Amino acid sequence: MRAIHLTTIWRFRAALSAVVLLACFACQAGAETWAERLGYPTDVKVIVLHANEMGMCYETGAAGTKLLDGGMVKSAAAMVPAPWFNNFAHWCQAHPDADVGLDLTLNSELPTYRWQPTAAGGTVPSLVDSEGFLWRLPVQTMVNSSTADVERELHAQITRARIAGLRPTHLTTHLGTLVSRPDLIAVYLRVARDEWIPAMIVELTPEMVQRFEREGFPLPENIIQLLDDYPLPKVDDLHFVRDADSYAAKKKDFLEMLSQLSPGITQIAFHPAVESDALKQITPRWQQRVWDAQLMADADVRQALKAKDVVLTDWREIMQRFEGRPAADAETK
Repeated sequence: MRAIHLTTIWRFRAALSAVVLLACFACQAGAETWAERLGYPTDVKVIVLHANEMGMCYETGAAGTKLLDGGMVKSAAAMVPAPWFNNFAHWCQAHPDADVGLDLTLNSELPTYRWQPTAAGGTVPSLVDSEGFLWRLPVQTMVNSSTADVERELHAQITRARIAGLRPTHLTTHLGTLVSRPDLIAVYLRVARDEWIPAMIVELTPEMVQRFEREGFPLPENIIQLLDDYPLPKVDDLHFVRDADSYAAKKKDFLEMLSQLSPGITQIAFHPAVESDALKQITPRWQQRVWDAQLMADADVRQALKAKDVVLTDWREIMQRFEGRPAADAETK
């Protein structure tokens, strides 16, 4: 049963990444990218290296903070309901200029290492299973959750983060759950607008809409309109560091991905952790996480990221550039 749960989660995530709004498609060639809109040099690959799931456990936070301190990885996101969030938030208090967002969390997917909602007990009943934990599978949240409960929980996570001394610079969606239903996408974007914190969303061009339709996944008109009305910056592409059978294979795949990126802003998400006996008990993917951390410290990878056509950035800089644009330009998006 454990293998089925985990396989289902990762297949669900892959499907979302390929089909819904967080798809790994670049903007149409020749169209103005978000990098160009924000004044980055033309024809460069602007990359946000993004450490996901900070606070999930001690091992993820330890790896993430080491990478952030190293300077090349500039961005991360924390899981507020997770057991080690407060430890990571303490680091954020001592590093107020770090680019740290929230990995908005509506699932507790690990079989024996689980967490509950942040909202006060009993106030988000549609988000929890019979044991009081967040649903394991994104599809369970998709089927059972009410939009009111989701919105209440998202605001509770943002509030708790601020109380803990973390001022979130951006928002992402853990396991893609917030893009699993049109009304949840609407909540995700509404919370981002209300809080004026950019949500990680890929630019949806007319050509991309047509591509979805050709492949049998038409996007509802109201979602297209929601995205068109969304006023905060987006990215042009999204990639995840993929699993591999060996570190050498993971490194090769990552370097190939870098070489094939198109100009524009691309977020590359990964899940670093330091190795420990505890991590091996927490998640069967522990080796992939350890390799993710190793990858970002690899001399060859760091050299590739210093190429003249690569610019490393973060969400703080993205918002500084966005809010510094002339008002007429800012109102176009």
